[in-house]
Parts: sequence; C-alpha cells; structure tokens
Amino acid sequence: MFRRLTWLEFAIDLENDNFKNYIEFMEDNILREQEKLEQSFSESVKDYPQEDHDQIFEYLYEEDFYNVREVFPKIMRTSALIAQYSYLEKTLNTISKECERKYNLLLSPEDIRHNGVKKYIFYLNRVVGLNINENEILWQKIYAYNQIRNRFVHSPDENYTTKEKSTFEQKVKGLTFVQNPLHTNNHKLKTIEKEINIDFLSLLTQALQVVSGEIKKKDETLGQ
Repeated sequence: MFRRLTWLEFAIDLENDNFKNYIEFMEDNILREQEKLEQSFSESVKDYPQEDHDQIFEYLYEEDFYNVREVFPKIMRTSALIAQYSYLEKTLNTISKECERKYNLLLSPEDIRHNGVKKYIFYLNRVVGLNINENEILWQKIYAYNQIRNRFVHSPDENYTTKEKSTFEQKVKGLTFVQNPLHTNNHKLKTIEKEINIDFLSLLTQALQVVSGEIKKKDETLGQ
C-alpha cells in the first residue's frame, strides 16, 4: 500500500533526493579528477628511473596534487554543506509562515529574537505548539553544523581551540584537524571529507520528518 504524502512531505522528499544526487555527483567528480591526475603522473614518470620520480613530482605535480586532494574537495564540500543548511533554514521558514497562516496565530516567525534554525524551531515548538525538543541530540548536532557552517562562511582561516575541536569532532563528521606545535591550544582545519555532507543530509531529513510528522499530528487533533 502506498503512503499518501502531504505537499510538505512530497517537497521535502524531492529536494532531499536532489541533494543526495548532487553529493554523489560531486564525490564522483572529485574521485575522477584524482584518478586522472594519478594516471597522468604515472604516464609522465614511466620512462624515468625511480630515483627521479620524486623530483618530477615536486617540479610538475606537487601543486596539482595538493589542489585536487585537499583544496578543491574542501571548497566543494564546504559549498555543499552551506547550500544544505540554507535549504533547511528556508524550508523551516516556509513551514513556520504556513503554520502562522493556517492556524491564525498572532505571532509571526519575525517576532522571535533567535536567528536561523533556532528561530524556527523555537517558533514551531513554543508558538505553534509542536512537540519538538531542541535538547535532543538530533537538534544539538544540527546546531553544531550551524556553528561550523558559520565558520566556513565568516572565518574559514581562523584557528580552532582544543575545546571547539573536541565539540566538532563529537557532533560533526568528516573533519580532521592539525595542532599548532607552538600553540597547542590552536588547531587548523586540515581536511573536510565526504562524510560531512552525507551525515548532514541524514540529519536534515530526520529534522524535516519530525516537523512534518508533528504538523500532521496537530492537524489530526484539530480535525483538519
């Protein structure tokens, strides 16, 4: 038996599939470019003795390998996370405004002092009356992704303290850090792996399912 989808569930499923396909496409391209460069290097050194390979790599390929292995994946994965988080904020904003209209509420999302996702979750919980507990680990992880997203946007080259590093390692997947040997409380974000977007898409999907499920319960209670 097919499950009947509300307009909200249908829109969420459609957009989530788009993000899933984009992440897969992006990761395939990252891997393909790395393999192409490795093949190019192998072809370039095949007629030279082994002792010359390092020198050829240093003069002709080192920068390209650094870009393909670290710089370009970091940029693409960061951009994908920012896009996903913006989509979550935009969708929660749309849901909140629709709830305001649908339930004839006196307060609007703009009346809430919080920002971003926290604003809409507070509104949906306290004003609309949905059973959403922002202290649950799902929302705490999403808020951690919000913090790392803000770092990517506003201060991408800033160091992380040991405490920040520990928090992000616990709640955000796909990050690796390197410690400053002279200032041991400072850590540089070294790499961003594909798990960051796969994990956040899963969290995003769960979050919107919770919200849409609670709206459905409220509608059933009100006989709508």
